Amino acid sequence: MTLKISCIKLIREDIRHRGWAAALSCIVLVLMMPVYTILYLSTFSRLTPGSGERAYLISYFPGLFNGGNVPVLAAGIGALAVLLALTGFGYVHSREKLDLYHSLPVKRTRLFAAVYLSGLLMFLVPYVICSALIMAAGASRGILSPELAVSCAFAVLGGILAWLVIYTSCVFAVMLTGRTAIGLFASLVVIVLPFMMLFLLSSLQTAFFESYYTVETPLSQRLADYLSPLGIFSALISQSSSGEFSISLAAAAVILTAVLTAAALLLYRIYPSEAAGNTVAFPVISPVVKVVICIPGALFAGLMAQTLIGITDSSWICLMSLIAALVICAIIEFLYTMDLRLLLKGWRSSLISVGAVLAILCIFRFDLLGYDTYLPDEDRLEGISFYPDSFSSYFSYPDTEFPSESSLGYYVPEENMDLVRDLARSGIQNLKEGITPDQFYTPDETDIPEGYLPVIFRYSLSGGRTVLRQYAASQEETAETLEQLLENESYRKQLFPVFHIDRDKVVSLQLSDICGQSTNMDLNKQQRDALLDAYENDVMKVSADTLINGKPIGELIVDLPYPESMTETDALTTDKSYSSAGNLISLPMLYIYPEYADTLALLQEYGYPVHAEIDPADVSSITLSLSRTTIDSGSYDDMLQALSSTAEREDYDYSTDITVTSEEDIILMLDQLDGYYNGLLDLGSASMDYVNIYYKDGNFYGYSF
Repeated sequence: MTLKISCIKLIREDIRHRGWAAALSCIVLVLMMPVYTILYLSTFSRLTPGSGERAYLISYFPGLFNGGNVPVLAAGIGALAVLLALTGFGYVHSREKLDLYHSLPVKRTRLFAAVYLSGLLMFLVPYVICSALIMAAGASRGILSPELAVSCAFAVLGGILAWLVIYTSCVFAVMLTGRTAIGLFASLVVIVLPFMMLFLLSSLQTAFFESYYTVETPLSQRLADYLSPLGIFSALISQSSSGEFSISLAAAAVILTAVLTAAALLLYRIYPSEAAGNTVAFPVISPVVKVVICIPGALFAGLMAQTLIGITDSSWICLMSLIAALVICAIIEFLYTMDLRLLLKGWRSSLISVGAVLAILCIFRFDLLGYDTYLPDEDRLEGISFYPDSFSSYFSYPDTEFPSESSLGYYVPEENMDLVRDLARSGIQNLKEGITPDQFYTPDETDIPEGYLPVIFRYSLSGGRTVLRQYAASQEETAETLEQLLENESYRKQLFPVFHIDRDKVVSLQLSDICGQSTNMDLNKQQRDALLDAYENDVMKVSADTLINGKPIGELIVDLPYPESMTETDALTTDKSYSSAGNLISLPMLYIYPEYADTLALLQEYGYPVHAEIDPADVSSITLSLSRTTIDSGSYDDMLQALSSTAEREDYDYSTDITVTSEEDIILMLDQLDGYYNGLLDLGSASMDYVNIYYKDGNFYGYSF
């Protein structure tokens, strides 16, 4: 017979029995929230309207409510969720307590609800009070506005939902186990394992596939923020504290909490009394749990071992993962039996676990699914683009979003798709022969293959799917492909940034040449448009051979307004240079070739001729820095021996600096040096040699050569 004891009375009684946990929750939250906030606010002395300190504090303030800007608070919230779940339902792990609780004339459903809600109240009440105290502290310093209050409220809501996700995950884990220590371990598994599983796919692709390339977060990793407790917790804390609270993320948190609560309640209703003291409350799921934990755990351990040890050979991942699989199976089996003699008792599930790990490793290690050799069929291919790595140092586009068309290469005309497809096929063959894109990003320059460059290929498939691959392609074959593509006027217009510039937004134009000084040209809008028209005409008329093999003699730089949607941090991390003066974005690398007759003539007419050489009379001194490798090679022995006695030489461990000030030494050195611009298919200068040219007007110019 059951009695209808008030749920409120049960909650009050449970809180009384766990008074120490409630007190600990209050102490932790008070110290990490209002006390920390008051101390932090005291470090700001000037919070006048419009001040930089005030603006910074307003953007930082919501993160004080949930740990978005205080990682120790976020960790404290997670730790309290685990603590309150384990202490609240820990009685199910004691046979005496379990018999006592279940002997009460109270339905299990009501008892579960009372304990669950008491844990929630022990966090929620002090958390809300501490949040109100932080609000009061912010108001006392005069920074709390209605808009900021709303942002803070969302941060509080995010903190509560994040706590609920971890709390409910731990309650579910407790119902699967029969001992508190194992319950803690199971809680970590339930919280972390889904996140780990969703991250494994892209991690394994990165580790094993040579052609793997991505420009955005993979789908599996994005799903981690919506399908795993750890991902939801982390995303809720970061988003709600930064003013980007997502309704979909909140819905995912509510749904996951509801599902785990229902599952925990269902398990509690059938929880057997004899399960207390056992490792797993339901022995029938023991083999399944071991397999589910072992497979992702072993693969993750192999990847971590490779990272920590610094091994580049992916074969070691296989060995370490298999060893980890055996160790994990042994540990789990020991936890099940607590007897070293029975480690092989669950040999079937162990065999399945190790076999599954081995099968997954074979799929990735030997590329059984043909990832690296993938080339879409012609009937499925709707578009194809390619982007040599050299484009990033040759083109600079006005768009500020990433990824964009300009960062992946523009789709080629349909009649030229076979050209790029053949280049991709050649890249696949190079990969089979051991020439991979990774070799271009190693610190050791001797590993970089000569005559090749990394190229990104993008395939647009029927059905809307987009596939990216990266291969090392021959520079000669890439040049031949690009030469034919540049014959197409529409593709050439797509490729060159000058055709993407909004003329109405151009503020000014600058000119840079071999002298290294960027000259701001004093031109009106009509003159700027005429110069850009001439440049466009030259770009369309010049031969593809000049663009690929020619050497620029200067560059135009276009100054555009600073986009309102772009933060200063975004500007500094794009491939465009940022000019704080006038709040402008400078778009460089509109290269000028000797064949650009219209552009050069118009520059001459406007009084800004492009210099072909540096006048020694304008130079006060030159400092040449040569690497130890260059010195040992003897490349500059003749020049160094011809310098006068006024030349100063300083030897360092890895380089030598030579400074000349006399006119004859300056002339001699300028004859040996040449300006450097990246070519269309040039990976850039890897030389450690550089020169600083100091002019008599006080300016100086430094570049590699």
